[in-house]
Amino acid sequence: MHSFETIDLGTYRGDVYFLKGFVEPEPSPGEHYDPGRDADGYGVVLVKKGADPLGENEQIVRMDTSHGQPHLDKVYLPTDADEDRKVWLEDGYSYTRMKRYVEANWRGFADLYIKYHE
Repeated sequence: MHSFETIDLGTYRGDVYFLKGFVEPEPSPGEHYDPGRDADGYGVVLVKKGADPLGENEQIVRMDTSHGQPHLDKVYLPTDADEDRKVWLEDGYSYTRMKRYVEANWRGFADLYIKYHE
């Protein structure tokens, strides 16, 4: 998948977060690209920015259409968690709907990341 857009969400509990949108196929430079019309696959990911200057960014939660069906990946969960990391969603989750869902709930996902990792 290819980067489509980045949205700064701000600082929360001392960390900087952003939303990254991605699509397939890659948009052409200058093209008006509508993921709902032009993309074969798409998704969004909530990211905690790494500490400067060399810190790595951390994915918190991801929603996408890979594996043939929309789903949410609870990336914040530790690998040994009893809870399923993947939640399958009904068809009809558009790029815009995924983006709005993560934008509306990002602080809660950040809190879950903090709960499991700090």
